[in-house]
Amino acid sequence: SHISTRVAGTLGYLSPEYAVSGHLTRKSDVYSFGVVLLEIISGRSVVYFDLEHGEQFLVYKAWEMYNGNKLLQLVDPTLNGDFSKEEAIRFLKVGLLCVQETSRLRPRMSVAVKMLNKETDIEGIKISQPGLVADLMDVKIGQRHSSP
Repeated sequence: SHISTRVAGTLGYLSPEYAVSGHLTRKSDVYSFGVVLLEIISGRSVVYFDLEHGEQFLVYKAWEMYNGNKLLQLVDPTLNGDFSKEEAIRFLKVGLLCVQETSRLRPRMSVAVKMLNKETDIEGIKISQPGLVADLMDVKIGQRHSSP
């Protein structure tokens, strides 16, 4: 087995706790799954450029739309409205549940799949703010400061 203390991965897909601690968990995978789910439903990349607003992060955009009760506006516009609105909202909410900043609040993968299949109801489940690592330069893992 190979053990590394270096964080590796693509920005936007890294769970905050992995970026900070360097430790992968099942909930880290759930976070990445949530990002991919948001990408599929929105038709957007995890990080995209908007002429008006500059660099945009899909996770934050989804959170903003959720708080504004405008999740349907996040659905891929190339679908031209030809989709189940109830299903799109459910999938986006599951994506948001998977990217919550606090890892213990994220569902297990098996529960996320049940939510997507309508086997588990998501109505009434509180969705908290997502976490995002926007710049690895801001993350310091296990650095010790010594006095000169």
